[in-house]
Amino acid sequence: MTLREINNHFGDMDLFLMDLILKGYIKEDGKVLDVGCGEGRNGLYFIQQGYEYHGWDTDSSKLKLLKYLSKSIDGAKADFRIQDLKSSKGEQSFDFIICSRVLHFAKSETDFRQMWQNILSLLKPNGILYVSMDSIVDSTQGKKLNNGLVEFPDSKVRFVLTNDIYKEIKKGFEEIEPLRTLVHHNERTQSFFIFRKT
Repeated sequence: MTLREINNHFGDMDLFLMDLILKGYIKEDGKVLDVGCGEGRNGLYFIQQGYEYHGWDTDSSKLKLLKYLSKSIDGAKADFRIQDLKSSKGEQSFDFIICSRVLHFAKSETDFRQMWQNILSLLKPNGILYVSMDSIVDSTQGKKLNNGLVEFPDSKVRFVLTNDIYKEIKKGFEEIEPLRTLVHHNERTQSFFIFRKT
């Protein structure tokens, strides 16, 4: 494949998500939920490949663009909804959930736990969950505030994944790949984890 063909196929997808796809962890006939889908950076691949795709976001303008792009894809099975993870609980169930750069917008540890419980209620048994969020798991970069919030050197305040929270939330899951953390020099740290619900 040429670089252009790879880019056309995967687009601007998270690299660790692409790795998950290439390793064959996602069922080809799976029902996919992309929480905080935005303009489809991670979702377009699934729409193009014929997955039953559900894109949720709180920003209607971003959903509008993704809807428009999906209409140009023959046989697209895509549904879009203005939806907040905080108010979503077990209405449907999904084989695969993408939760990229959403959970760190929790306002407190209580808020995070509510969002986490809602994700659990949406994931089918044996379903796979891909999460990317700001963290201080392998780094102490950032100033700790209260309620699990950290101010990073780029002045952004976010809820963060910690070692203790990670140990707690992985209960009831198989860790498919080891936790990975990426350091954005002098800005923030971001962790990626992939679980299978047991």
